[in-house]
Amino acid sequence: MLEYLVFEIDGEVVSFVLLKWHGKETHPEYPDLEDLFTREDKRGKGYASALIKECENLVKEKGHKKIGLAANPDLNENARRLYEHLCYKHDGKKSYIDGIYNGVEDWVVDLEKEI
Repeated sequence: MLEYLVFEIDGEVVSFVLLKWHGKETHPEYPDLEDLFTREDKRGKGYASALIKECENLVKEKGHKKIGLAANPDLNENARRLYEHLCYKHDGKKSYIDGIYNGVEDWVVDLEKEI
């Protein structure tokens, strides 16, 4: 099951995230966050953090003990800092190709959090 969470201000979408309840191939045992995005002009205002925390609350309410996400540790320094601030930790496994976008391999590591 998939669920999109959207943060709106005055009817405008400023941030969104996909919550995959059945996890992903590398970690099907717990829910996973994907496609977190915040409009560039709205970044740094806490919208992504609020969405992530809401996902964590939903996951915890359903009885799960962990939540995860994948991130490219070299591509987006701000995202990496956000995930660290929210206590997401590398699962210790090697990086892998999450996909190829515009001809570029997206190498990621899995991050997880006990909730």
